[in-house]
Amino acid sequence: MYRIILTFSFLIIFISCKTIHKNAKTELPKIGTSKNLYAFIGEKISVTEFDPNENNIKIEIDSITGDTIRRVRYVMDNGYICKYLVKRNLYNQIENDTIEFKAYDHYGRPGFENYDKLILYLSKDKEGNYFHRKYQFESIFLDSKKRFYSYPKFLGNGYLETANDLKSIEVEFPESERFDISNLGEDGIKGYYPDYYYRVEKQYAYPVRGMFLEELIEFRLRTTFKDL
Repeated sequence: MYRIILTFSFLIIFISCKTIHKNAKTELPKIGTSKNLYAFIGEKISVTEFDPNENNIKIEIDSITGDTIRRVRYVMDNGYICKYLVKRNLYNQIENDTIEFKAYDHYGRPGFENYDKLILYLSKDKEGNYFHRKYQFESIFLDSKKRFYSYPKFLGNGYLETANDLKSIEVEFPESERFDISNLGEDGIKGYYPDYYYRVEKQYAYPVRGMFLEELIEFRLRTTFKDL
């Protein structure tokens, strides 16, 4: 009888372990080889400006006429070489502990530079080098259970419907997390900062609802990066 109970107990433990292992597979990172996208929590090492128009002249020979063709490529953005620690993969897998990538910003230094730790979104060019998806990043926060979360950003049609289809939480963000809406009309404010997810006061919109990482990455995949 004792052996039967012992064997039964072992089976329960074995099944429980298998269940835990199976559930763990559903956690981030998501793997989606059909999208040229890499999302990760990164910790800043350095962000260094470079001249994106240095060595931008390419000399070619016309295959028909034999004439020399001088092609000049001019980039209107500021360029930056960024080095980050890869703290946690969220979508697809960056194998190394550190990563270097280029970022471009039309308005000056990139906004993500202001955060020591955040979510970044990258892709690879034809040569296999990483580059930042322009202006796309998330500031991140920890709750009392050490779970990361942030807030959804609404950048186009279908974003609100997608957000409402996912789980969100009411949370208090730092006052520094705000967006200047003084140049937006009423329709623009409703589109970019819907009242269920943001609080509008005077010239600023403040996020009031957040998403944990699983929902946040799913939101991004179904909105910002759906066509990658």
